[in-house]
Amino acid sequence: MNTFITPSWVTKDVAMFWKNSIKFVGQFDRQWNKEWSAVATKLGDTIQVRIPQRFVTNEGQALIIQSILNQTVPLSINHQWQVGMEWSSADSALRVEEVQKRYTKPAAYSMANKTDLTAAQETYKQINFSIGSPGTPLSSNLTWTDGVALLRAMGVPEELCAVTDTKTQSAITNANLALFGPRAVIDKAFRDTKFADQALGIDDWYYDPNMATHTTGTFTASTPAIAGGSQSGSTLAIDGMGTYALKEGDVFTIDSVYATNPVSYADSGFLMQFTLTADVAGSSTATLAFSPPIIASGQLQTVTNLPADNAAVNFLGSTGSVGGTMAATRSKQSMVFQPNAFALAMVSLPDRLPGAEAKTITDPDARISMRFVEQYQASTDQLPRRIDSLSGTGVIIPGFALRAWS
Repeated sequence: MNTFITPSWVTKDVAMFWKNSIKFVGQFDRQWNKEWSAVATKLGDTIQVRIPQRFVTNEGQALIIQSILNQTVPLSINHQWQVGMEWSSADSALRVEEVQKRYTKPAAYSMANKTDLTAAQETYKQINFSIGSPGTPLSSNLTWTDGVALLRAMGVPEELCAVTDTKTQSAITNANLALFGPRAVIDKAFRDTKFADQALGIDDWYYDPNMATHTTGTFTASTPAIAGGSQSGSTLAIDGMGTYALKEGDVFTIDSVYATNPVSYADSGFLMQFTLTADVAGSSTATLAFSPPIIASGQLQTVTNLPADNAAVNFLGSTGSVGGTMAATRSKQSMVFQPNAFALAMVSLPDRLPGAEAKTITDPDARISMRFVEQYQASTDQLPRRIDSLSGTGVIIPGFALRAWS
């Protein structure tokens, strides 16, 4: 039976268990793998992913030429994950089932969890749209359906999925036992991590214990306001602050500045939410760096209008916009998104390695690739082995996702 335990078998087995164990990353768009196929790829390589062109529809017979903007976002192959292990030659006589139990399943599960955890940590701060409140359990159906309404108002395509932290999954399932299915279905969901199909406007629901945690910044009694009207771009001067230490990933809105639908350019009816792209600390005044940029006209318009002087600035998690404070509050960051919001790219590692037996397996349908390497050590009768993957994740269209704070 041990003839089946080859580098090819081990690689396929790990890849299969890895594919079945990823949850957050498992919902990402994987079409970008093909961009790497024509080049030899190494850790740190980056491609530029082109995002959809935006046009304004004009009326009348006169031709109005619009610029071809060719916007791109970077997608880097920035992680080489590996699990190293060592079997003796005697262990090589194990049955297939024993090898799976001792080695391939644990290796795949560990790599899948690391991939999910890192992707969650690397992506959430770039997502500006948000529902819920820091540190407050999320169980209200209205909160979820309002989030779906926000994404629909922003022209996000169908096929939404939700990936929640485990406490949020427990709260929403308990509040919707009839909606999410009979007890047998719920019990199975807690084992399989998918706990509902279509519900509350979301097509698929998953839970993932590896969703990121954000700790908000802080400020003492403050009345944050715009310091100078008609500011645009990705930085903003505000005043009225007490002593503050704001964190990358904190979210704020500006009174009377609404998000526009990126396709129709209509007023969405929702205040635009902005996410800080850098920490900032000080007192009295502040210059915030954030995304998306404030653009009130043209093909890249994001908001209905530029902010007025002294317009109130409201931070998610503060006690109020007038004399309010904000304490450091830990909050799990669940996600609702359309798969094109994020990308996962995995590329093949070389398996022609002198002095070692190696095999790289690529699944063109699932778009995953892994390599297994083993090398016999005669002095110890041991066979050091390693399983590697080379991958990268990125935010491609942040407006296709929202964070659910809890």
